[in-house]
Amino acid sequence: MGEMKHKKQWHMGFYGAMELEFRDNKGSLEFYREYQLSKKPLEMDMLLIQKNKDVPIYSDIGQIFRRHNIIEYKSPEDQLGIDQFYKGIAYVCLYKSLGKKVNEIPPDELTLTFIREAYPAKLIGQLIGMGYDVEEKRSGIYYVTGKLMFPVQIIVTGQMESHTHLSLKALSKQIKKEDAKAFVEMATGFTEPGDKENADAVLQISVGANQYVYDTIKEEDNMCEALRELMKDEIEAEVKNAVESGLAEGHSKGLAEGRAEGRAEGREKERIKSIRSLMKNLKLSAEQAMDSIDIPESEHAKYLKML
Repeated sequence: MGEMKHKKQWHMGFYGAMELEFRDNKGSLEFYREYQLSKKPLEMDMLLIQKNKDVPIYSDIGQIFRRHNIIEYKSPEDQLGIDQFYKGIAYVCLYKSLGKKVNEIPPDELTLTFIREAYPAKLIGQLIGMGYDVEEKRSGIYYVTGKLMFPVQIIVTGQMESHTHLSLKALSKQIKKEDAKAFVEMATGFTEPGDKENADAVLQISVGANQYVYDTIKEEDNMCEALRELMKDEIEAEVKNAVESGLAEGHSKGLAEGRAEGRAEGREKERIKSIRSLMKNLKLSAEQAMDSIDIPESEHAKYLKML
């Protein structure tokens, strides 16, 4: 169950990353997460429908797109081998067959995209050995052509150039510091509805998988402030939970003892709970957690001893 939950978290980050990747086409694309192919549990990771073919796609990942675009995402723990390749082909064929009338979804309106961080060398070798052509159109974007009914591409996010496709590249266990900083800077500029929520989904996965990198950039004042702003809602939620727990405990102790010391001790426990919660769940340092809940610097040493 733990492994399945972990994979689900990566996919939640992927959904946000893909919507950010195509945010310039938000009005002309429809996104369907975990599109169900049948009444039984059989789902594609994402179906992306182009509403108006006359509107250009700005992301180079979407240059291959037609009207109906099936996207399969492989997390760092997932394999992308020949069986997964043909499973993706099967998804597209099954999706095509689900039209309400004959040939409602023409084969020339379909595409298939695989997205993975690492280069699938064995799969590429097998495809070439089977007579397919595999061409790298741009850094990390491979077109598979040959005996196929529709266009297929393999996106290798780890090979894409720095400062490009940042939301997808953030879904890595080995993110480069410059890409992490660039993603944070990009995300803080989002103002459109949904963009911040998608950035939060990506950031939570990225921070959890690359704690050391983000701890490093937190030491830079502008980055620390940007991260705090991006994670404002999460920080406030963690503080609220810890505060409510601390207040209840402190209030109970204060009533029981009938002394001001009990209430004061309750307030201290409230702060300690908040600090520990922020450190555990949001991966903040003790100093950063104390700054987040406005504990005066003069009191930092006292609380550090209590942690």
